[in-house]
Amino acid sequence: MKKYLLVSAIVAAAACAVYAQTAPAEQKKAPAIKVEKIVTAASVEKREPVGEAAAFDGAAQVYTWTKITAEQLPTTIKHIYYLNGKNVREITLTVHTSPYRAWSVKNVVPGDWKVDVTDEAGNVLATASFTVTAAAPKVGK
Repeated sequence: MKKYLLVSAIVAAAACAVYAQTAPAEQKKAPAIKVEKIVTAASVEKREPVGEAAAFDGAAQVYTWTKITAEQLPTTIKHIYYLNGKNVREITLTVHTSPYRAWSVKNVVPGDWKVDVTDEAGNVLATASFTVTAAAPKVGK
């Protein structure tokens, strides 16, 4: 009888150890969101980026366009804009279908810009960088 109790205790301890190793990984697994494409552009027309570029000369606005796939819907992403390393704007976008095209627009000034796309937990999914230069002075007659 003691032998059976000892074996039962060992089996139970082993089962608990296996469960303890696998359970946290399953609990930490977030719904998969993937950025299929990210671009910066001069505008968006018919849900597609127009004038894709990484440098803009005297631009007043820049669009960040993303194509997203997600396992669970709806979900949200953020476009986080940085100017010369400083966070200047966060825009929350709701993803309704998969795949989904979402974009944001930001009024910009000259400098080095970066846009991080993050999931609901704040994980960076993709990054796009672009530069805005001052507009050339207009030459009058």
